[in-house]
Amino acid sequence: MSCCSYKFEATKLSYRNFMFDYDAQRPRYNPWSQLSILLLLCGFGLIAGSVVSFLIADAVLHVPLQQLPDALKNAKNANLSRLMQFVSTFFFMALPAFIFARIINKQPFKYIGFNGAISGKQVFFIVGIMFMGLYVSEMLGTVNEVIPISKTAEDYFKALENEYNQEMMAIASMKSVQDYLVSLVMIALLPAIFEEMLFRGALQPVMINLSKNVFIGIFLTSFLFSAIHISYYGFLPRLALGLMIGYVFYLSKNLWLSSITHFLYNAFGVSQMYVLSMRGQLTPEAMNANNTPLIYGLLAAVSVIIIFRYFKKESEVVISMYNFHKKKF
Repeated sequence: MSCCSYKFEATKLSYRNFMFDYDAQRPRYNPWSQLSILLLLCGFGLIAGSVVSFLIADAVLHVPLQQLPDALKNAKNANLSRLMQFVSTFFFMALPAFIFARIINKQPFKYIGFNGAISGKQVFFIVGIMFMGLYVSEMLGTVNEVIPISKTAEDYFKALENEYNQEMMAIASMKSVQDYLVSLVMIALLPAIFEEMLFRGALQPVMINLSKNVFIGIFLTSFLFSAIHISYYGFLPRLALGLMIGYVFYLSKNLWLSSITHFLYNAFGVSQMYVLSMRGQLTPEAMNANNTPLIYGLLAAVSVIIIFRYFKKESEVVISMYNFHKKKF
């Protein structure tokens, strides 16, 4: 065996060992028990987040509960809306994921993927994946719109979409660079980290273990990730986003990388809303505008697959070096 072949085999072996150790961190509870624990924690987190958010809103706005949704749609209360979103996602996603990880393992942050196995090349590749992924998402958004549904269902889903857009317009109302930077943190960065802690760090490994299949596990996680946003016309784009982020995490075993990918996607949306807001053109129609030809989306999908091949190879090397330095030092 040549020197190069030996190094290649050693890299593959080290990568597999990392994956084996990663999966072996979960022997204390079977997958169904893990899923039950996680769902129970999310249920409690949802209730706690709702209560805390309401108390904050009540202390600031002093309006009856039934008037709260309308008050939060006022652009004057954008900062409060951002704070409430932060509180709700923290209690519903980040905190349950952390507690779940602590129940399963004594090193919760390491368990859910916060580690130093990361390189500049990986970040470069996920920027490419996300850039191409935007075209894929727009293509799937077009497909989502042309799927035939009943008139009743169409009216219902459009009403939900309009309600969601109204909330986002209130949260993302930006009149200055400072508002834009605050929105990047509160709307793009923190939710990305919190959602990744729950869906990729906690839920995805459980779904993979339940299904005994990597693709099915990532697909089920991505399905739930998209469904929880309660947006029919955004379902396929978010499903595709979930699949891309899911494979970023699975191949790299690093939650920082999946969080960066998620953040880039969110940041693009916030930046779009900022530009529209500064132009006085922030409307639901402008937010949903989609003029990307389908052929661009198909070419972008092929590009994503190609980039992922390079990302996988780089991740194998990074994980191998990470394991080597851990054992050495």
